[in-house]
Amino acid sequence: MLAALLTLGSHSSANEDVAATLDDYLGLTVVRDAELSPSGAHVAWRQFRNDFEEDRQDEQLWVASVADGRTWQLTRGDEFVSDYDWSPNGEWVAFTRDNDVYAISPAGGEAKHIAFDGVGGISSLRFAPDGTALYLLGTAEPDEWTEAREERYGDYTVFREEGRHVHLWRLNLSEELEADEDPEPITEGDEFSVTEFSLAPDGSQIAFIARPTPHLADLLDSAVYRVAASGGDVEMLADPPGAERWLTWRQDGARLAFTVLEGFPEYADIATVSADGTDLQLHAMPGHNARLIGYDASSVLFEAGVRTDYGRFTIDLGSGEVRSLDEPGFFSSTTISADRSRSAFLGSVSGGLAEVFVDDAKGRRALTKLQGQLEHVWQPRQTLLQWESYDGLEIEGIVTWPRGYVEGKTYPLFVRTHGGPTGTDRPGLRIAPRTIYQPAVLAAHGNGAFVLQTNYRGSAGYGAAFQKTNLRQLGIGPARDIIAGVETLIAQGLVDPDRVGCLGWSQGGHISAMLATYSDVCTAAIMGAGISDWRTYYYNTDITQFTTEYFGATPLEDDDIYALTSPVTYIDRASTPTLVQHGENDQRVPIANGYQLRQLLLDRGVESRMIVYAGMGHGPRTPRHRRAITAHALGWFDEYLFGADPADFVRPVQPEADEDEDKDEE
Repeated sequence: MLAALLTLGSHSSANEDVAATLDDYLGLTVVRDAELSPSGAHVAWRQFRNDFEEDRQDEQLWVASVADGRTWQLTRGDEFVSDYDWSPNGEWVAFTRDNDVYAISPAGGEAKHIAFDGVGGISSLRFAPDGTALYLLGTAEPDEWTEAREERYGDYTVFREEGRHVHLWRLNLSEELEADEDPEPITEGDEFSVTEFSLAPDGSQIAFIARPTPHLADLLDSAVYRVAASGGDVEMLADPPGAERWLTWRQDGARLAFTVLEGFPEYADIATVSADGTDLQLHAMPGHNARLIGYDASSVLFEAGVRTDYGRFTIDLGSGEVRSLDEPGFFSSTTISADRSRSAFLGSVSGGLAEVFVDDAKGRRALTKLQGQLEHVWQPRQTLLQWESYDGLEIEGIVTWPRGYVEGKTYPLFVRTHGGPTGTDRPGLRIAPRTIYQPAVLAAHGNGAFVLQTNYRGSAGYGAAFQKTNLRQLGIGPARDIIAGVETLIAQGLVDPDRVGCLGWSQGGHISAMLATYSDVCTAAIMGAGISDWRTYYYNTDITQFTTEYFGATPLEDDDIYALTSPVTYIDRASTPTLVQHGENDQRVPIANGYQLRQLLLDRGVESRMIVYAGMGHGPRTPRHRRAITAHALGWFDEYLFGADPADFVRPVQPEADEDEDKDEE
């Protein structure tokens, strides 16, 4: 059996006594994206932190001067910044916040509120190339039919027969950057819903992607259209089978590039089409699942994951040759100045936090210094592990080593599994404050533990062929991949086989439930927002076609494949204590999956508990829910892996003493 351990850039801190608690990692500040100003003089980015006091995620704009490297915070407030764009002259940054649009000078000062009515749900904004308008994606206000219906019958929804269609809007601006009038619709009606758009370099026309409805059930039925920037007739440019994304104009405006995803298990191909829609060309991408960021005369610049790395590449559209632009690491969110002489991007090569970088004739340099936060936070040692699965397929995973590791000693193991299923686990702390079940937290818990993160069959980054090995294998194939990885660590004398905790969220929760029922590899398990029965999922989810994409049939057409890959099928052999964690309002993996597994386990005589997070959808969006999910997981495993008493989830926190009572006692 192949079992190779490879060292990564992430390393153990020289000082093992530095902080390593859950709140230490959730308390880190990280960057989300970066955007270079058109002249290249400044870089703007969103900076994220968890605000536990107000229980909100705080994302604010920051700016750096490229010339001298100075950085400063640009926005403040109770609401987070959701999208932003530079004005063509670089004198303003427009941004959206809580469905309002603002503009602020990069030098700072008070933000200008660009007030208007008529558009809700604003999700994207872009300046016209001449700066005289902003283009928005948003929904129209409810019409008189909806208002009349609600007045008589109250609020209700006809499932998948209605929805708030998203459209393009033009907001004309005065020289003082005020709205001349309410936005005018560039597209409208209920024939399609717009998902993204891109303005031609000369500003004369807009390319956009739309699907028949705003519902995710139509995700794979989109097309590319164009319309004059001032509005008018809409013309279809291209409609290859699948979902289109990442619209990118060529510099001369003569052609347009985008990606085409034919199905969920597939890699997206790159397509180019002439501006009049007469010449569609497809370029197969078997090795890279591309996110487009630039289109020159004969090549496309894109970002993609390769194994556990993520970086920038170019493809020559004539020869099909792909060339890497980066060393191994993580590089994303690239933007390029108007004269193509400078770029800005996020980068991390040490396994730590990402920084905002610029690259030009003076070389590559970091503008932020967020990595300095890690001087006081433990960075675990991480290595790559490769092994053969049950059918000979090579699988790769990340091993995080215990805090205070002592050679020759065996440790508990946390099997932390990613979702997707086309996700990819990568080393480092780049998104630590947004992460649940953070590997560093798990590795530091108790007296230390190993953590295994498996990029199981079907994971992204390992090529199109590997990603399709999960067809008709959801859950069962990945579970067997993981079992082989656990057995490898046990054989190497690193892990105590009687102390293995399995946990994951979404597809990772489903796989953890498979491990807990199909096998006895787990001492205890957690199903976080996972699928217990693919039939229950199919009939209730908001993305119905997901299962038919992977299984090739509905439950009525092939119930056997739905049973083969469902944890409930193996309930008679289940003996693993399992905690179920689920969001109250989860539409992606409806909460019925959680109730079903819990009750089946209890009927079987297997210990099971369930925690429902109030108001939460498919994943946590607030700091306290992020904290709670991991804290509850640690409490669950304390009993089964570390010998502690059962966790008190009902009264986990001691109330603060009343000051008046304290005075009376004195």
